[in-house]
Amino acid sequence: MSEGESQTVVSSGSDPKVESSSSAPGLTSVSPPVTSTTSAASPEEEEESEDESEILEESPCGRWQKRREEVNQRNVPGIDSAYLAMDTEEGVEVVWNEVQFSERKNYKLQEEKVRAVFDNLIQLEHLNIVKFHKYWADIKENKARVIFITEYMSSGSLKQFLKKTKKNHKTMNEKAWKRWCTQILSAL
Repeated sequence: MSEGESQTVVSSGSDPKVESSSSAPGLTSVSPPVTSTTSAASPEEEEESEDESEILEESPCGRWQKRREEVNQRNVPGIDSAYLAMDTEEGVEVVWNEVQFSERKNYKLQEEKVRAVFDNLIQLEHLNIVKFHKYWADIKENKARVIFITEYMSSGSLKQFLKKTKKNHKTMNEKAWKRWCTQILSAL
């Protein structure tokens, strides 16, 4: 079962049980009780999963395929939209990030800076820093956008994790804090 999917286990009682393989809250679903289980998915469920895996766009080299499912990157300044994508060469999920420029001429003025920044990010290789795979510019008539592919971090950011922990009133032990601080310092 892939991340984000849940499995409904039907018992002989009247209440269904939900088992989730996802660590993110709110991604489970509860189905009404069923007297018998079937292995075939309903047409609605098949259509829903097909919509999420539908390929919306492909990279110029054909390696990365953008899908409909959006990734929450709202805490990253400058990224206008981020989608889940598939790396067809490695067989792993990645993030398809898009930065929109309001006008083509605005991009032309910044093109050299954009190239320099992304060339440096792609060369950066560290265990504790998100991997940048590739970038390219998509220039159409009056609009321009820069698309870049990054590693997909399914567990989210440290900031998101701490926010969830605080919300659940759990405290992290000293050992975890030391490990995180060591990783952050190592990346710096």
